[in-house]
Amino acid sequence: MITKYDVTIGIPVFNVERYIERSILSALDQDFNGSIEILVVNDDSTDKSMNIVRDLQSIHKNGGNIHIISHSENKGVGVSRNTIIDHAQGKYLFFLDSDDFITKDCIKKLYTKAEQYDTDVVYGSVETVTSEGGKKDIGCSYLQLPDAVFIEPDELASFAFHNLHENLRNYVWNTLFRVSFLNKSELRFPEIRFHEDVIFSTDMVPIVTKSVLLSDITYYYVIRDHSLSNIQGRSSINLEEIKEFISIYTYVKNKNKLLNNKPYYEAKCARSMTQMLFIISGVLKNRKVISPALEFSAIKNAMKHPATFKEILHFKKYRFANLAFYTLSVLPSWMIIGIIMIIAKYKHLL
Repeated sequence: MITKYDVTIGIPVFNVERYIERSILSALDQDFNGSIEILVVNDDSTDKSMNIVRDLQSIHKNGGNIHIISHSENKGVGVSRNTIIDHAQGKYLFFLDSDDFITKDCIKKLYTKAEQYDTDVVYGSVETVTSEGGKKDIGCSYLQLPDAVFIEPDELASFAFHNLHENLRNYVWNTLFRVSFLNKSELRFPEIRFHEDVIFSTDMVPIVTKSVLLSDITYYYVIRDHSLSNIQGRSSINLEEIKEFISIYTYVKNKNKLLNNKPYYEAKCARSMTQMLFIISGVLKNRKVISPALEFSAIKNAMKHPATFKEILHFKKYRFANLAFYTLSVLPSWMIIGIIMIIAKYKHLL
């Protein structure tokens, strides 16, 4: 695509009539001297969402910068974001979820840093709020970032994966991407129902060279109760959903095999195994409502360690944690499940 704008704000839309006006207005009312394209992908909405978008397109002073692309059928947020990447006319791209909203100076702050340091990506910090806009703490410390500049290969990934904690969010919103970086790297979202941004970030973070983190809040993430990926408290869960969820984090885990020469390799292995342990704990907690039941062999495969025993013996800081996960992974399926249930009860996960 020809670059006609400084920034494209990409917004996938599907049945969000309650939230879309606030979201679009936050994009239209940016305090930014450059040019902004607002690229809305209508993912076959059936409510009044697109009527609201078109009204704003007609009456707002910046409405002419709203461009709409419509899908003939509902394809999901991952495909919608790919459509945005393919059609963005901005030098940079910013993803805004249609139920969230941004600060008035969001684009100005991110764009200024992107230009100053010639970055691939710039991350802003996030505040979680209720649907009505009130603050809501969900205990995710990684949404508040430190101020940092990374200008060498592996620096961003080393920050993200230097220990067992979540230091950098997997969500792609509130991040300013250089469009040429996305295209040159052929980064796109998988066609899955949820957590598509986890896979995207897994592919992206290790290949970023220049990046900036900002402590400034630039994005309001609206907490809604009916998350697609939430399996807690449901009376019935289809096994295929569980398998897809496990496959996503199996991809994340196995991606480590390509990073065995990186300084953060051992920490990332331990982090991936810890994530999978929590996922399997959640599956076991909800096993009575999952139909049909998940096979024991699937749990054993999920817990397979990505590193070899020989590699782990050369680990330093996280050798013990990785050895513990490796030992668990080679046990019989029934024993793996029993040990996970003991750990989960001890950690109050069951």
